[in-house]
Amino acid sequence: MGKYRIVLSASALFVLVVIVFCPGCINAVPQEENLTAAELADQYLLHADGIRDYRSEYSVSWGTVENPFSERIRYDDKAPSFARMEQTYSNSRVPGSFATTNSTRTAWYDAETQTYDLSSGMKLTREYDFQDIVRRIIADRKFVINGRDTSHGPARYQIEVVTEPWSDKYTPYISSRIRAWVEPSTGLAWNVMTYYGCGSSPVPTTPPGFGTPTVCGDQERPNKEIQYESIAVNTGIPDSYFDFIPPEGSGPRCVPKYVNYVEPLRTDTGISIDQPLPGGVRFSLNESDSGRTISLKTGDIIEITLRTIPGLAYRWIMPAEGSGLTLLNAGPFYEMSEKTEDYYSGFIGGRGYYRWRYLAEGPGTETIDGIFSISGCDIQGAKRFNLTVNVAGNG
Repeated sequence: MGKYRIVLSASALFVLVVIVFCPGCINAVPQEENLTAAELADQYLLHADGIRDYRSEYSVSWGTVENPFSERIRYDDKAPSFARMEQTYSNSRVPGSFATTNSTRTAWYDAETQTYDLSSGMKLTREYDFQDIVRRIIADRKFVINGRDTSHGPARYQIEVVTEPWSDKYTPYISSRIRAWVEPSTGLAWNVMTYYGCGSSPVPTTPPGFGTPTVCGDQERPNKEIQYESIAVNTGIPDSYFDFIPPEGSGPRCVPKYVNYVEPLRTDTGISIDQPLPGGVRFSLNESDSGRTISLKTGDIIEITLRTIPGLAYRWIMPAEGSGLTLLNAGPFYEMSEKTEDYYSGFIGGRGYYRWRYLAEGPGTETIDGIFSISGCDIQGAKRFNLTVNVAGNG
């Protein structure tokens, strides 16, 4: 039998080496210089579609110069709908909080209160999956290419999409522009920067996602920057990895005592809650009065004014038991900052309040057991307000 010689070209040998030494990964392949936007999208989406799961770690920085925030996130994802997020570092909260979704429900654990919520409304992919955000931007093909960098090995391109005057189409908060450094040859994004520069557009009264800093007016300073430190693709993450296991010593966030609480009917809704009551009140109370016992006579009025957080879902739940008091009126009012050039600082600088006014209508004793909570749940460590009111007759 004759002898055969096998001759490999240099390019074929390169591909063979990649296949032998990088099994199961998204392979970086030679690419043309200076891809057009259309070519970049085609190549990027082709490789992104081959990612079945990935593990990643990235750092996040946001806020203002005066109030900077940073944290480090470990985010793992598996198609079609598994995800897990953990805060491994934060300069503004206790690290160790995490959330996981296994396609049927999302569970959230708060490391600061050591409580968990088995039916969280958090959207992990929208809040923490910046790979998905960039993929959607590229799939829409409305971006431009600003630069190219080969210092990391496979060529990375900086893309940019403008969503003036503001939008939450791609981000879970408002942004007017998004930039990202992406690798078309792997279908991965390595750096994402979002901006909120108002320009001549007015700041919206209630923009979506206000909980994330929205620095208005600085066109070149990101209001959030995400830098990936590591990404490993197609690692074979098992489905069980995304099951929620309560940490030792933790407990449920919501205690059913305050679920479905309904505020009592108000007998007088025509009186402005942020103005002094005509005729005056017998007692005007705030948080510092929690735990007191007070005495009233029939016809007296008391008001309770407690601080809230403007715009957030937290609210005061004020269950009352006993007799003697009738809710006269109640409602929120706000004292907002006059700053307009920085919406975020102005918003967090504002003060919110909720005020109740009660009328002593007849003899009796009433106890008020209030809590500052979300969804009517008795959350561990929550602010509380307690009051005992004795109403005596006038006879």
